[in-house]
Amino acid sequence: MFKRPLFSVTIAFVLGILFAGVFNVPVYVALGGFVFCFACAIAWKKYPLALIFVIASLGLLRYDSYMTLPVGDVSNFTNTGVTGVMGRVISDIDQREDRVMFTLAVRSVRMNGRSIPATGRLMVTYYMPDNNLGWNPPDYGDVLAIGSRISSPSGANNPGAFSWKDYLSRQRIHAVMYIQNPRQVKVIRNESPNPLLSAAIWIKRGLSDSIARSMPRDEGAVVAGMALGTYTTLPDRLLANFTRTGTLHLLAASGFNCAVLVIVFGFPLRDCLKLDKKHVHMALIIILIFYMFVVGAKPSIVRATVMATLLLLGVLINRPSDTLNLLFAAALIILAINPADIFDVGFQLSFAAVLAIVLVLPVIEHITNQWKTRAGARFCPEVVFRNDLKAKAAHFVITDGWQGFLATIAATLGTLPLSAQYFNQFSLVSFLVNAIVAATVLPIFTVGLLLPVFSHVPILGGILSFTGTIITRFALSTINWFGELPSACIYVASPGALGVIGYYVVLGAGLYYAYSRINSAKRKTRS
Repeated sequence: MFKRPLFSVTIAFVLGILFAGVFNVPVYVALGGFVFCFACAIAWKKYPLALIFVIASLGLLRYDSYMTLPVGDVSNFTNTGVTGVMGRVISDIDQREDRVMFTLAVRSVRMNGRSIPATGRLMVTYYMPDNNLGWNPPDYGDVLAIGSRISSPSGANNPGAFSWKDYLSRQRIHAVMYIQNPRQVKVIRNESPNPLLSAAIWIKRGLSDSIARSMPRDEGAVVAGMALGTYTTLPDRLLANFTRTGTLHLLAASGFNCAVLVIVFGFPLRDCLKLDKKHVHMALIIILIFYMFVVGAKPSIVRATVMATLLLLGVLINRPSDTLNLLFAAALIILAINPADIFDVGFQLSFAAVLAIVLVLPVIEHITNQWKTRAGARFCPEVVFRNDLKAKAAHFVITDGWQGFLATIAATLGTLPLSAQYFNQFSLVSFLVNAIVAATVLPIFTVGLLLPVFSHVPILGGILSFTGTIITRFALSTINWFGELPSACIYVASPGALGVIGYYVVLGAGLYYAYSRINSAKRKTRS
């Protein structure tokens, strides 16, 4: 507990959330139970255990306060005589093929010819008319008067399937509205009080537009997806093939994006502007946080940003950082802000994948190193290739691909039961495809960052666009070819909560045994 204190703290906080969110225990009953257990622990002088129950109580209270809606919330007016609402757009406009979606902070509702004050958030879906006449999507900050009814979001069609209602509730949105006719929407004025979010949205749109102008449609969608951490712009065929090959994670803003940002911006800050370490790290932290706003505060990028920020701060104060402590610190911060994220699929997959890379990957590397030692030096890239430019490039590609292959195995082992539970499928080509395209991810993401800056420079912009297109086309060809194989993936039944828990218990026991063997071998070697 004291070696990695944030592990115990985070688990206790999650326990409190689960008591309220999964087991549906009334808050006062659960809180009374925690208080009783706390008193028993104090009486037995088990002070660390007593602290656990205090933190669990905080998790319980945080979830209850987050999910409790005010009396005037707009969801209280669903399926009533409401004929319209007035509110302000507080999110970026999510552009889809035939519609846009945005979040509206409600200020009032109109019912029986009069305006009634209201609060809360409303998810609005604004459909494009067939003739596209008069259709003009609103912008961030617009105050709108919308004439339409309010309804409740739909739940899951089948047990265990995606639930639009649950997804929205994690964002404290419990009501939706659909607009079919542009005449239903009136823009009253624009209010943009948050300059940071306004700048982030402006940069996001500029990046998307510059990529769309400079590259073919499919390749541009992939580059924009990697740079912005989204796959909503992908055509259906590409999205299906990314899913079937287990490479959809490449389009999720995560730790890799943060690492590239540190590399891309760290060099000019340090070597061109000649900033000292303190100012370089502070500038990188600001860049990472701003990038998080640009791509949207999804659990995966929030986790990566928090971990990278803590790591940079740890270097500044000369405190070595423990990866597991950083991971659980990120989880604790995210859940303290939004405790409902514990039920988000992206949150679960992101943390399971990183945890598996931290714990499972070293075991896999240890096993493969033993195999390589037994196989002999002829299989080592350092011996096969000569020491020239082509050899170094080939060595980099093979090494990067091999590491990507091993990391994919580790991440797949960590997320396997969750993928089966939520998506009912398992990719049979994921390991191979990820190994092939691993070396292309860095240049594709870098092109996405640099195109908005250099796309207007005649020669440099053309070279950048051409290079990005060729590399992205190779990755896409690989993903499409494997994704369209009939046996690219298999479909499995959801294992259920007991199946998921049982899998992780077995995996944990296997890791415990593997680490005990590795540590025993190390002790024998030292002796």
